[in-house]
Amino acid sequence: MSKVQPNELYANLSDYLCGGFLEAEVHIIDRYMQLVKKCLTMTNVVLSGGKEIDLLAFNPITNEKFHIEVRIATGRGFRLRVKDTQTKSGRKHRRGLDTLSEIKFMHPTVVNAVTEIFGCGEYKKVLVVWDVQDSSVIEQAKSIYNIDVWKISNIISELMREVKSRAYRDDILRTIQLISKKANYVS
Repeated sequence: MSKVQPNELYANLSDYLCGGFLEAEVHIIDRYMQLVKKCLTMTNVVLSGGKEIDLLAFNPITNEKFHIEVRIATGRGFRLRVKDTQTKSGRKHRRGLDTLSEIKFMHPTVVNAVTEIFGCGEYKKVLVVWDVQDSSVIEQAKSIYNIDVWKISNIISELMREVKSRAYRDDILRTIQLISKKANYVS
């Protein structure tokens, strides 16, 4: 008899209660925070004014709190940079830390919601991306904006090590498991 794991029940129940499923990249980060970082998570927190928080996480053992935003684009055009660029008409491309910090982390609606949910204003801000313009972007994100930048490729690698061979009913975890098996398979 197959036993449903509590984390699988949580993922399926939260998807159902939220009225839909997570974007794949947010789902990956959600499972990473639960399985690797041992956090309780809250996803797709809808706020007033069209604002939304991708993921909030809390580790009950360490008391660490995380506000995580996921900005993944695999095209060559999107590599996180420190300063945003603009189109000829002046519209921002939304790939600079200056813009992303302002709209994803520093907007008063977002700050107030995160502070209310966590009960304090002390939490880590994390931006998950596919790639950065150069390694200095990660350092400047921390020093200028107090944002930790994580690359999703590193997260997927850690998650691959975590899931190993245990059976999962979660589509994302099962896919990562299959890719991991393929990478380790020698014909």
